[in-house]
Amino acid sequence: MPFREASIDLDVLAANVEHFRELTQGAPLFVDVGADAWGHGLDVVVPALAELGAQAFVVTRLDEAERVRALAPESLIVTTQHAADEDFTRAAALGVAPRVHSLDEYERAAAGGVNGVVLVEETGEGLPGLTPAELDDAQADAAQRDIAAVADYAFPVVGAELFGISEDDADVAPDFHPVLRLWAPIAATKRVGADEGVSYGYTYRTRTQATLALVTLGYADGLSRAAGNRVDASVAGARHGVAGRVAMDAFMLDLGDVTAPPLGTEVTVLGDSRHGEPTAFEHARALGTHSAEITTRLTARPRRSAARQADGGAEQ
Repeated sequence: MPFREASIDLDVLAANVEHFRELTQGAPLFVDVGADAWGHGLDVVVPALAELGAQAFVVTRLDEAERVRALAPESLIVTTQHAADEDFTRAAALGVAPRVHSLDEYERAAAGGVNGVVLVEETGEGLPGLTPAELDDAQADAAQRDIAAVADYAFPVVGAELFGISEDDADVAPDFHPVLRLWAPIAATKRVGADEGVSYGYTYRTRTQATLALVTLGYADGLSRAAGNRVDASVAGARHGVAGRVAMDAFMLDLGDVTAPPLGTEVTVLGDSRHGEPTAFEHARALGTHSAEITTRLTARPRRSAARQADGGAEQ
């Protein structure tokens, strides 16, 4: 049994994709999978989205594009950030279409041999982009060089919401459900009396006799150190508070005055409210951030695995 795992429910992902298509009346599926697919794992998410008909994947950097290319050999890949002196030869070799913000960047991409570009138009909001005249010049030049060039306003991208999370304060449920379930097993338990100090600094004290559980997930896995005494985790659908400070590799859970569950019992830290589990949105609200930050801060230590609603287990 793993010490920690992020199970990615491919059935929920498929349902979210279907709902997106209903809302957009069949718009192209161009998916932002930056930050390791919003913390969900490129290796799990990209092949699933390719099977679901995603036509393009958007990532930040070329190292991410290289990983996506290995997972989706036939898909269009767009990168959004490049070095100031990028010559784009690596992008051309990978078949990547860079998103460019200036004529100079476009000209370097064209000289580097790319087959396509996304041209960012200046909007007057303080962000870099091409003026309308520069956009026309770049499109005319691209046509002469046989480079596919599209303005960014004609390249709509869906991102966090497809995974049931959000980049702002909004809760995207019930339209889009969480795809990720982050869990870890109980490694040890202890019976304590009332007013027992828990974890470093004793910032939490038990109110009654209680069973404490040590759960093998900590800030080195991406759980916020600020989560102690502020967020819940769940055992078999029952919510319990994270007790005291979060350590590097573990946290404590106050299960209340109950018989200790078996070692190895799964504790869900992030999941789906339909199953009585705390969500990334709930964690974000408690921590003063947004749910996309909660999932993208996850490190590589929790193993990502594919799962299905039907069997509730991970695919090997």
